[in-house]
Amino acid sequence: MADLDSLRSLALATAEAAGALLLDGASRRVNETTDDDVKMQADIDSENLVRERLKISGLPIIGEELGGDPALYDSGKELYWVVDPLDGTYNYLRNQPCTCVSIGLMRGQEPILGVLRDFTASKTYLGVPGEGSYVNGRRIQPKWAVRTADACLMTGFPAAADKEGPAMDAFLLEAARYKKIRMIGSAALAIAYVAEGTADTYQECATNLWDVAAGLALIKGSGGYYRIIPTGKRPLNFDVWVSAREEWTR
Repeated sequence: MADLDSLRSLALATAEAAGALLLDGASRRVNETTDDDVKMQADIDSENLVRERLKISGLPIIGEELGGDPALYDSGKELYWVVDPLDGTYNYLRNQPCTCVSIGLMRGQEPILGVLRDFTASKTYLGVPGEGSYVNGRRIQPKWAVRTADACLMTGFPAAADKEGPAMDAFLLEAARYKKIRMIGSAALAIAYVAEGTADTYQECATNLWDVAAGLALIKGSGGYYRIIPTGKRPLNFDVWVSAREEWTR
């Protein structure tokens, strides 16, 4: 299974199935907690389901819970899946919305397609660079702000982010350019909101590839821009800018 149409159908069906599991049947047990993060059995249950469904493609997988080969990102040749089986785990634990299944298909550093299943809102996002992005099959035609003074910034503070001193000063200086700031606890959905046109920019430091891979395909499909820079803190960890306008990613 190598043609894009088949892989798209597989990703859509897999995200739907994982979303159904998380909505109705996944374990709510907390396996690990730290000062600023939580891991649940639901993360593992969802990733096991996703991997079982995707293995028919014969492509390698990088997943948040069960790992994968980071060298795939720099290879530039091989197609591979990047999976966040439950983005927004703390939201899920607290029965808050803004949590999703995220499945991206990449070739090296290039996003090929992305699927997000926002299972609490019954919304499925699909992005294919060069073709378009869709919500529940409807083509996205975003209406973005023209000026940062009118724009909405989506952001967050992942576990690996620097939350002290100069880093916070720089963040506040950047955030002050925007009309409104929103933090929803899901990087994948934050990017989806930019792609959809309900927000205009997403910026986050020290986030992981599985958090953003599907979203990068969404923003490219809807005509937006992104920039990612490796942090060097650990493999596949990046500072990320996603925006309606290329100059806002600089």
